[in-house]
Amino acid sequence: MKQPAYSSLEAFLAHYHALKAAGQAGAEERSLLGAMEQLLAVLRAEERLALESDSTEPAVARHRERALLRLRRELRARGVLES
Repeated sequence: MKQPAYSSLEAFLAHYHALKAAGQAGAEERSLLGAMEQLLAVLRAEERLALESDSTEPAVARHRERALLRLRRELRARGVLES
């Protein structure tokens, strides 16, 4: 399955969260979710946790910003982000 291109990092993350939340995903969706998780694997554990957190704590916010920056660079380098 070919990784789709996204117009923004927010679109990528929204699709990832939707696939992750889907209870009865088909083989194609599971394959795409696995590919997306491999892309997210470039992040450190604390960065991945910060992306999932709604916390406004300064340390979590710094990790979230760092994660978004790193992920945006990685997705652009791999052609997953259009811009």
